[in-house]
Amino acid sequence: MTNVSPTLEKLHDKLGACPRCTFCKWVPEVRSQDFAEICPSVHHGKFFSHTAGGKLIAGYALLHNRIDYTPDFIQNVYSCSMCGGCDTSCKTLLADAVEPLDSLYALRQKVTADGHAPEPLREMLDHLRTLGNPWGLPASMRGEWFRGLSLKQTQTDQAPVLFHVGDVAFDNEEWPAIRHIASEFERRGVDFIIGGVDEPDSGGLAYDIGDQDLALNLAQQTLAWLGKSGAATVIVYSDDVFSAFRNIYPRLGLSLDPIKVIHIAQWLAENPATVAAGQRRDTVTYHDSCRLGRLGEERLPWEGETVMAYNSIPVRVPEGELYLGVNGVYEEPRQLLRAVDAEIIEMERIREFAFCCGAGGGGKQASPDFARAAARNRLQEAQRTGAEFLVSSCTACSRYMKEVAQEAGASIRVFGLIEYLHARQSASASDASHKAGE
Repeated sequence: MTNVSPTLEKLHDKLGACPRCTFCKWVPEVRSQDFAEICPSVHHGKFFSHTAGGKLIAGYALLHNRIDYTPDFIQNVYSCSMCGGCDTSCKTLLADAVEPLDSLYALRQKVTADGHAPEPLREMLDHLRTLGNPWGLPASMRGEWFRGLSLKQTQTDQAPVLFHVGDVAFDNEEWPAIRHIASEFERRGVDFIIGGVDEPDSGGLAYDIGDQDLALNLAQQTLAWLGKSGAATVIVYSDDVFSAFRNIYPRLGLSLDPIKVIHIAQWLAENPATVAAGQRRDTVTYHDSCRLGRLGEERLPWEGETVMAYNSIPVRVPEGELYLGVNGVYEEPRQLLRAVDAEIIEMERIREFAFCCGAGGGGKQASPDFARAAARNRLQEAQRTGAEFLVSSCTACSRYMKEVAQEAGASIRVFGLIEYLHARQSASASDASHKAGE
């Protein structure tokens, strides 16, 4: 299949349909002024131009040659984590009349195609083309995390289950958690296989940045690799990859069917004997990552057109699904935390309306101040709960918020979900967190 993602030109009428209601700024149910925003871009930039609506209007003007590329315009487009919060809030009010996220994807695609993506992101795209990862690291490093383990690999074997690790294979701080999951599979008798150095990049980041051709190429490589693996089920460790498979691939006209895709949190929730209670009860607040949450909602490939009914109402033909983010993975991580005797104290913005920490979508690399402002706001919200620990399924989220928390001297301790569960198997999380901070 070919890329079916709508271009900025095809979305012209959607861009013009924005009523400037600014609903894309806010969570639909505001509990306090301090944490009323859903958009980290406008939290950082403050002006309307930083909202999704402002960027859609800028895209409309760009199509009509009313504005030119300027450093401020490009910085505005990429001071964004592509978290989809604006899309969820907008559709809660206006259904699919505007399509903010599709439009932001299309705007970045045009900016990138015209050669104006920020330099740090162009470097990441170059690394993806030449090395198969955005970090400029040798592909052989994908094999370091399982050194010393006798695991079946796709180079030589097949198995009914494939454990997809993703780019966390390049993060040596994450290796103990990945190895822990591999040992759990073995303990439970799962016949599984890993990709190792053969595992390709999923293409999700390339799509977020705006190079949809590269994203399609990487996605096709991934599908071909999965097809040869013999796997009927893929268990995904990375939230980013999970979102790519369920949310990005359908935008590219691709599907993993008939392969079943589940996140590691879902597998653990189905196999609760793999986690054990800790030594004392902790208070935990859980950060719903964008990629496992609202952008983890499974999309169906759709091709068609929008027509006007009664000369005023835009209608999709054929009818398509309305994606509100409600079908992301929300309950399973919380179920796992309760299983290890953690008391969950929720933040104000949760589930499909969770506030993004700023770590994803290339925003952190293109606009560090934007990302840091988002993370600080989320940490403030987490600390307001009074919880001892902030836990997230997303390793990018936990790693970045841990970094910003240390910079800010925040008292709350930040953990990845698997890291936290692993710690609770053998020691209290307070002991493990002390060790992690050494």
